[in-house]
Amino acid sequence: MSTIRSSILALSSVVVITACGGGETQRSISNSNDLTGLWRMSLESSQIGLRATSNSSFILTESSSGLVMNDCSTRTTFDLEKKNGEILGLPISPLTIDDNDTLSGSSQFGDVDASKITANTSYDMGSLQLSSPNIGVNNFTDLCVLSSDASVLGITASNSVTAVTIFNGELLQMEVTVMGSLNAIEYDLAREPGSGEASILFRSEAFRGPFNRTEMTLASGTMTVSEDSVVWTKGTFSGAMTNGTAFSGEFSFEKP
Repeated sequence: MSTIRSSILALSSVVVITACGGGETQRSISNSNDLTGLWRMSLESSQIGLRATSNSSFILTESSSGLVMNDCSTRTTFDLEKKNGEILGLPISPLTIDDNDTLSGSSQFGDVDASKITANTSYDMGSLQLSSPNIGVNNFTDLCVLSSDASVLGITASNSVTAVTIFNGELLQMEVTVMGSLNAIEYDLAREPGSGEASILFRSEAFRGPFNRTEMTLASGTMTVSEDSVVWTKGTFSGAMTNGTAFSGEFSFEKP
């Protein structure tokens, strides 16, 4: 089992959105003048018996000076090259510019599809509230989201959603992971989640002062997912670190 789980995690790490069916639809835009805007991208990859899909979001800004990308996971900006109807310089490269609102490509890792969410160049993919005696109550709306899922022989083995924002000038990541499919139910929190359990991991250099660490996982508590739809993952959580420090919050994440 540990070998299978390691293979799943390794496969998930190299793939970068899929939309489910249903009545609601994800945000999208058409007939843009250029590539500028907030984008979602997915790459689906498979090996024998394993399938993984990883979903990402990023911002492109196109001007007379060239094409610049801001990456959700790191909030760093770097230059890309637009040449002969393709974008070069991405991890999966090249990507074909189908039009100013859709991109596509393929590589040894799998097939890539990207679509523009909005022409605005800001991360507005939901909201997050965090509360702890160490930091007080904090609300975030400058938010981007990544997600991934992996399955073995058609059965979902893990599902992860990560929100990224800025806290006290530093990157803050909140990662929710469940073994199996993420559903609108209540989960017990655990450092190493088993069936029916979830883990919530936080990373930020800004936590070094108030918590004396930059990475922490809630060791106990509960998380209630109130909505897991085509567009949104919403819920609340209340838990504690291994030293007993309380941590709670509320989240509303737009799916990439």
